Amino acid sequence: ELLESLKDAGLEPPEELYTYADALTPHYTMARYPGRKPVRYDRGLSERCLRYARRIIEWVKEEAAKG
Repeated sequence: ELLESLKDAGLEPPEELYTYADALTPHYTMARYPGRKPVRYDRGLSERCLRYARRIIEWVKEEAAKG
């Protein structure tokens, strides 16, 4: 939804950000809706989620700096 909102605002998020956002969605859903079966996060999964989230944030900051 966030990336679609950016697109509606005239920005063109790279396709990789959609891939990253899709990969993060299940983790967001688990945090938002307690009671679901918990996922065990190993180091690799944790680092991948952080890398994806940071890349999305980095892109948004770059676009915001363009003003």
